[in-house]
Amino acid sequence: MAELEFRLLDAATFDDIPDPAQPGARCQTCDYWERLDGGRDAPAADAPDRIARATLKRQRLLGGRAAGGALAMVAVRTDAMDVRVTGYAQFGPLSGYPRAQSIRERYPQLPESPAPWVVTCLQIHGASDAEARMADGVALLAAVCDELDRRGIIAVEAYPEGVADAWLPSPGPASMYEAAEFERVAGDERFPVYRRELSGETDADAWSDLLRASTPSDEGDAWPLPLPPKRDPDDLFRLPPEKPKRPNPFGDG
Repeated sequence: MAELEFRLLDAATFDDIPDPAQPGARCQTCDYWERLDGGRDAPAADAPDRIARATLKRQRLLGGRAAGGALAMVAVRTDAMDVRVTGYAQFGPLSGYPRAQSIRERYPQLPESPAPWVVTCLQIHGASDAEARMADGVALLAAVCDELDRRGIIAVEAYPEGVADAWLPSPGPASMYEAAEFERVAGDERFPVYRRELSGETDADAWSDLLRASTPSDEGDAWPLPLPPKRDPDDLFRLPPEKPKRPNPFGDG
Protein backbone atom coordinates (compact mmCIF):
# COMPACT_ATOMS: atom_id res chain seq x y z
CA MET A 1 0.00 0.00 0.00
CA ALA A 2 1.30 3.46 -0.90
CA GLU A 3 2.39 5.55 2.09
CA LEU A 4 1.86 9.27 2.57
CA GLU A 5 4.95 11.27 3.50
CA PHE A 6 5.37 14.98 4.16
CA ARG A 7 8.32 17.03 2.96
CA LEU A 8 9.12 20.69 3.35
CA LEU A 9 9.21 22.47 0.03
CA ASP A 10 12.58 22.93 -1.63
CA ALA A 11 13.93 23.61 -5.10
CA ALA A 12 13.61 19.94 -6.05
CA THR A 13 9.87 19.74 -5.33
CA PHE A 14 8.74 23.24 -6.35
CA ASP A 15 7.92 22.26 -9.94
CA ASP A 16 6.01 19.20 -8.72
CA ILE A 17 3.40 21.15 -6.74
CA PRO A 18 0.03 19.70 -7.87
CA ASP A 19 -2.66 21.86 -9.42
CA PRO A 20 -5.35 23.07 -6.98
CA ALA A 21 -9.07 22.48 -7.44
CA GLN A 22 -9.67 26.03 -8.68
CA PRO A 23 -9.96 25.82 -12.50
CA GLY A 24 -6.99 27.48 -14.15
CA ALA A 25 -5.15 28.06 -10.87
CA ARG A 26 -1.48 27.33 -10.34
CA CYS A 27 0.17 27.46 -6.92
CA GLN A 28 3.45 28.44 -8.57
CA THR A 29 1.97 31.72 -9.86
CA CYS A 30 -0.97 32.55 -7.58
CA ASP A 31 -0.50 35.88 -5.75
CA TYR A 32 -3.90 35.98 -4.06
CA TRP A 33 -2.49 36.12 -0.51
CA GLU A 34 0.68 38.09 -1.17
CA ARG A 35 -1.18 41.02 -2.78
CA LEU A 36 -4.57 42.57 -2.07
CA ASP A 37 -5.10 42.90 -5.82
CA GLY A 38 -3.74 39.44 -6.56
CA GLY A 39 -5.67 36.63 -8.23
CA ARG A 40 -5.99 32.88 -7.85
CA ASP A 41 -5.90 32.04 -11.53
CA ALA A 42 -2.71 31.40 -13.44
CA PRO A 43 -1.80 34.13 -15.93
CA ALA A 44 -2.50 33.45 -19.60
CA ALA A 45 0.29 31.84 -21.59
CA ASP A 46 0.94 35.14 -23.36
CA ALA A 47 0.49 37.40 -20.29
CA PRO A 48 3.34 39.91 -19.94
CA ASP A 49 3.71 39.17 -16.22
CA ARG A 50 3.57 35.39 -16.50
CA ILE A 51 7.29 34.79 -16.00
CA ALA A 52 7.65 37.58 -13.45
CA ARG A 53 4.85 36.14 -11.31
CA ALA A 54 6.33 32.65 -11.42
CA THR A 55 9.78 33.97 -10.55
CA LEU A 56 8.48 36.05 -7.64
CA LYS A 57 6.48 33.14 -6.25
CA ARG A 58 9.54 30.92 -6.36
CA GLN A 59 11.65 33.57 -4.62
CA ARG A 60 9.02 34.03 -1.92
CA LEU A 61 8.65 30.36 -1.10
CA LEU A 62 12.25 29.24 -1.44
CA GLY A 63 13.85 32.46 -0.20
CA GLY A 64 11.70 32.40 2.90
CA ARG A 65 13.58 29.33 4.11
CA ALA A 66 16.45 31.63 5.06
CA ALA A 67 14.29 33.87 7.23
CA GLY A 68 12.02 31.53 9.16
CA GLY A 69 12.11 28.06 7.65
CA ALA A 70 10.27 26.55 4.70
CA LEU A 71 6.97 28.25 3.89
CA ALA A 72 5.29 25.26 2.26
CA MET A 73 5.01 21.48 2.50
CA VAL A 74 4.12 18.76 0.03
CA ALA A 75 2.45 15.43 0.62
CA VAL A 76 4.15 12.62 -1.27
CA ARG A 77 2.60 9.20 -1.84
CA THR A 78 5.17 6.50 -2.39
CA ASP A 79 5.12 2.81 -3.18
CA ALA A 80 7.49 0.30 -4.76
CA MET A 81 6.78 1.59 -8.26
CA ASP A 82 5.98 5.29 -8.01
CA VAL A 83 6.49 8.56 -6.14
CA ARG A 84 3.76 11.17 -6.58
CA VAL A 85 3.26 14.60 -5.02
CA THR A 86 -0.45 14.59 -4.13
CA GLY A 87 -0.86 17.50 -1.72
CA TYR A 88 0.40 21.00 -1.09
CA ALA A 89 0.20 23.41 1.84
CA GLN A 90 1.46 26.98 1.97
CA PHE A 91 1.90 28.86 5.24
CA GLY A 92 3.87 31.69 6.77
CA PRO A 93 3.88 34.62 9.19
CA LEU A 94 0.93 36.97 9.06
CA SER A 95 3.25 39.81 8.02
CA GLY A 96 3.92 38.03 4.72
CA TYR A 97 0.29 37.99 3.53
CA PRO A 98 -1.49 41.36 3.09
CA ARG A 99 -4.84 39.75 2.25
CA ALA A 100 -4.74 37.67 5.44
CA GLN A 101 -3.98 40.85 7.41
CA SER A 102 -6.95 42.56 5.77
CA ILE A 103 -9.27 39.69 6.66
CA ARG A 104 -8.03 39.57 10.23
CA GLU A 105 -8.52 43.32 10.75
CA ARG A 106 -12.29 42.75 10.46
CA TYR A 107 -12.29 40.78 13.73
CA PRO A 108 -10.98 42.87 16.66
CA GLN A 109 -11.82 40.07 19.09
CA LEU A 110 -8.91 37.98 17.78
CA PRO A 111 -5.76 37.93 19.93
CA GLU A 112 -3.34 40.68 18.91
CA SER A 113 -0.16 39.08 20.22
CA PRO A 114 1.71 36.99 19.45
CA ALA A 115 0.92 37.19 15.76
CA PRO A 116 -0.19 33.85 14.30
CA TRP A 117 1.18 32.09 11.29
CA VAL A 118 -1.45 31.44 8.63
CA VAL A 119 -2.24 28.54 6.31
CA THR A 120 -3.10 30.20 3.01
CA CYS A 121 -3.36 27.13 0.79
CA LEU A 122 -4.06 23.46 1.39
CA GLN A 123 -4.98 21.32 -1.60
CA ILE A 124 -5.11 17.58 -2.26
CA HIS A 125 -4.89 16.11 -5.75
CA GLY A 126 -5.49 12.55 -6.98
CA ALA A 127 -7.17 10.99 -3.91
CA SER A 128 -9.33 7.95 -4.65
CA ASP A 129 -12.55 9.46 -3.26
CA ALA A 130 -13.88 12.34 -1.16
CA GLU A 131 -13.25 10.56 2.14
CA ALA A 132 -9.65 9.78 1.21
CA ARG A 133 -9.12 13.34 0.03
CA MET A 134 -10.32 14.72 3.34
CA ALA A 135 -8.18 12.26 5.31
CA ASP A 136 -5.06 13.21 3.33
CA GLY A 137 -5.83 16.90 3.83
CA VAL A 138 -6.21 16.50 7.59
CA ALA A 139 -2.95 14.53 7.74
CA LEU A 140 -1.09 17.22 5.78
CA LEU A 141 -2.54 19.96 7.96
CA ALA A 142 -1.49 18.07 11.09
CA ALA A 143 2.03 17.72 9.69
CA VAL A 144 2.16 21.48 9.06
CA CYS A 145 1.08 22.20 12.64
CA ASP A 146 3.67 19.78 14.01
CA GLU A 147 6.39 21.50 11.99
CA LEU A 148 5.38 24.98 13.15
CA ASP A 149 5.13 23.77 16.73
CA ARG A 150 8.77 22.65 16.50
CA ARG A 151 9.69 26.21 15.46
CA GLY A 152 8.03 27.71 18.53
CA ILE A 153 5.03 29.19 16.72
CA ILE A 154 2.24 29.96 19.21
CA ALA A 155 -0.84 29.71 16.98
CA VAL A 156 -1.94 28.95 13.42
CA GLU A 157 -4.95 30.47 11.67
CA ALA A 158 -6.77 29.81 8.40
CA TYR A 159 -9.53 31.57 6.49
CA PRO A 160 -11.54 29.04 4.44
CA GLU A 161 -14.72 30.07 2.63
CA GLY A 162 -18.17 28.57 2.88
CA VAL A 163 -19.05 27.82 -0.75
CA ALA A 164 -20.77 24.95 -2.54
CA ASP A 165 -17.46 23.32 -3.55
CA ALA A 166 -15.33 23.80 -0.44
CA TRP A 167 -12.12 22.75 -2.23
CA LEU A 168 -12.26 25.61 -4.74
CA PRO A 169 -10.95 28.32 -2.38
CA SER A 170 -7.27 27.74 -1.75
CA PRO A 171 -7.43 26.98 2.03
CA GLY A 172 -9.74 24.01 1.45
CA PRO A 173 -12.86 23.01 3.45
CA ALA A 174 -13.64 24.36 6.91
CA SER A 175 -14.52 20.81 7.98
CA MET A 176 -10.92 19.79 7.38
CA TYR A 177 -9.70 22.36 9.92
CA GLU A 178 -12.27 21.23 12.45
CA ALA A 179 -11.05 17.64 12.03
CA ALA A 180 -7.48 18.85 12.60
CA GLU A 181 -8.33 20.41 15.99
CA PHE A 182 -8.81 23.98 14.80
CA GLU A 183 -11.63 26.01 16.37
CA ARG A 184 -13.80 28.62 14.71
CA VAL A 185 -13.00 31.76 16.66
CA ALA A 186 -14.55 34.47 14.48
CA GLY A 187 -16.58 35.08 11.36
CA ASP A 188 -19.63 33.28 10.09
CA GLU A 189 -20.34 30.22 7.95
CA ARG A 190 -19.43 32.12 4.78
CA PHE A 191 -16.16 33.65 6.00
CA PRO A 192 -14.98 31.84 9.13
CA VAL A 193 -11.67 32.23 10.95
CA TYR A 194 -10.17 29.01 12.28
CA ARG A 195 -7.40 28.96 14.85
CA ARG A 196 -5.32 26.28 16.55
CA GLU A 197 -3.16 27.00 19.57
CA LEU A 198 0.25 25.31 19.60
CA SER A 199 2.58 24.59 22.50
CA GLY A 200 5.03 27.34 21.55
CA GLU A 201 7.91 25.25 22.88
CA THR A 202 10.75 25.64 20.42
CA ASP A 203 12.61 22.54 19.32
CA ALA A 204 16.27 23.57 19.20
CA ASP A 205 16.94 21.03 16.47
CA ALA A 206 14.40 22.76 14.20
CA TRP A 207 16.38 26.00 14.19
CA SER A 208 19.72 24.22 14.03
CA ASP A 209 18.53 22.46 10.88
CA LEU A 210 17.41 25.79 9.45
CA LEU A 211 20.73 27.51 10.11
CA ARG A 212 22.63 24.64 8.51
CA ALA A 213 20.34 24.62 5.48
CA SER A 214 20.50 28.29 4.59
CA THR A 215 22.51 31.39 5.47
CA PRO A 216 20.76 34.68 4.61
CA SER A 217 22.52 37.03 2.24
CA ASP A 218 22.66 40.77 2.90
CA GLU A 219 22.92 41.54 -0.80
CA GLY A 220 20.13 42.13 -3.29
CA ASP A 221 16.39 42.51 -2.81
CA ALA A 222 15.46 38.85 -2.62
CA TRP A 223 14.02 38.93 0.91
CA PRO A 224 10.43 37.79 0.43
CA LEU A 225 9.00 39.12 3.71
CA PRO A 226 8.60 42.74 4.82
CA LEU A 227 11.25 42.66 7.52
CA PRO A 228 12.96 45.82 8.82
CA PRO A 229 16.57 46.57 7.79
CA LYS A 230 17.96 44.73 10.83
CA ARG A 231 15.93 41.65 9.85
CA ASP A 232 15.16 40.73 13.41
CA PRO A 233 13.80 37.14 13.43
CA ASP A 234 11.44 38.11 16.27
CA ASP A 235 9.45 40.16 13.77
CA LEU A 236 8.08 36.88 12.43
CA PHE A 237 6.18 36.57 15.72
CA ARG A 238 4.88 40.15 16.01
CA LEU A 239 1.80 41.73 14.53
CA PRO A 240 2.66 44.16 11.73
CA PRO A 241 2.39 47.90 12.48
CA GLU A 242 -1.05 49.43 12.11
CA LYS A 243 -1.68 50.69 8.59
CA PRO A 244 -4.41 52.70 6.84
CA LYS A 245 -7.71 50.86 6.33
CA ARG A 246 -7.51 48.31 3.53
CA PRO A 247 -10.14 47.46 0.91
CA ASN A 248 -12.73 44.91 1.97
CA PRO A 249 -11.21 41.49 1.05
CA PHE A 250 -14.69 40.01 0.67
CA GLY A 251 -15.81 42.61 -1.86
CA ASP A 252 -18.15 45.56 -1.53
CA GLY A 253 -21.30 43.63 -2.35
